[in-house]
Amino acid sequence: REEGRMLVVHCMLMALHTPLAPRMQRCDRASTMVAPAPAAFKSEAAEEAYWRAYFWDAAAEKIEQEFGAAGKRELKRIREYLNVNRAADPSAGMPKKLRKHPHYEVIGGYFPGLTTNPFHDASSAPFAELKRAGPAIRRELDALLVREHQFEDVGKPLGWRTMPIYYKGVLQPSFPADECPETMRALSKLRLAGETVAFQRQSPGTGLPRHVDPCSWVLACHLGMVCPDEGPEMAYICVAGQKHYWQDGEVMVFDPSFLHETFNPTSQDRIILNIDIFHPELTDLECNVIRETICLKKQMFGSTPEEVHPDRAPGRSECSG
Repeated sequence: REEGRMLVVHCMLMALHTPLAPRMQRCDRASTMVAPAPAAFKSEAAEEAYWRAYFWDAAAEKIEQEFGAAGKRELKRIREYLNVNRAADPSAGMPKKLRKHPHYEVIGGYFPGLTTNPFHDASSAPFAELKRAGPAIRRELDALLVREHQFEDVGKPLGWRTMPIYYKGVLQPSFPADECPETMRALSKLRLAGETVAFQRQSPGTGLPRHVDPCSWVLACHLGMVCPDEGPEMAYICVAGQKHYWQDGEVMVFDPSFLHETFNPTSQDRIILNIDIFHPELTDLECNVIRETICLKKQMFGSTPEEVHPDRAPGRSECSG
C-alpha cells in the first residue's frame, strides 16, 4: 500500500483512484504544520484530500514567491492550474467534454486551457526540424546497434525495451551522448518535459496494453526509426480509438492522457525515438512553474520507488542547484 501511495506522489498528488498518504520526509513548512496520524482520518479519501491540499498550498506559496512579479495575464492559467489540482475532485475543474470523454483520463495533473486532441499537428516547427534531423539520428542509432548497445528491460510488458537518453529529466550516463551529437542537438531544440526520452524497441507480436500517462501538459512525440512494413501488417499505436501507423523518418505527436495501446504484428522489431515534450501552447513561464512544482514535490515527499530504480545511474537533475 505504501508503494502505491508513493507512486501517486510521483504523479503530483493528483491520483483520483489510488490511495494517497505519503509520509513527510522533508519540508520547509514542516515546523509550522504537524502531519496528523493516519488514525485521525475518517477515510482514505479524506486522507488523500488532506495531503493534496497540503502540497498544493505549499506549491501556491512557492510559485507566488518565485513568479508573482509576472503580469496578471501571464499568471491567469497558472493560478487556475494550482486551484484545479488542489481541489478534492480535480476533474471538476476540467471542461465537461473531457470529464465525459470515454477515452480521456488525467491521473497525475491537469493544466487548464490547452488544446486537447488525441493527435496533434506534427508538420510545423519544431517537429519539422526533428523530421529533418531524422536521417542523422538514424545513422547514430545504427552505429549503436552495430556495437550491440543494449536496450534495457524496465519492467514494461514482455517485448518492450528501451535505450534511455533522459529519465525524469536526468541525462543517463549509460547513453553515449558524445557519440550522438545530432541526436542531442535535435533534442536541445525541443522543450523536454522532464520525463522520458528514449529509443524504444517493440518485439514482433507484442504491444503495450491500453493505458494513460499521468499529466495533461505532456505530449508524446515519436520519430520513426525502424518501422517494418510487411504489406498489410505494420506496427501501430491506437489513441482514443484512432489508429496510427509508425513510418521511418516520420514524426507523430499524440496526447497520452487519452487511452492508448500499441501492437507490432510484423516479424521484425520496431524502434522509435520517444520524446516527452511540454504541450506547445504552454508559455515558458508556465513550463517553469510546472518544473518548480515537480521539484517541490521531490523536496517534500522524496523520490518514488520508480525514481530510485537500481538500474538508473545518478545524473544531473533539473532540480539540482
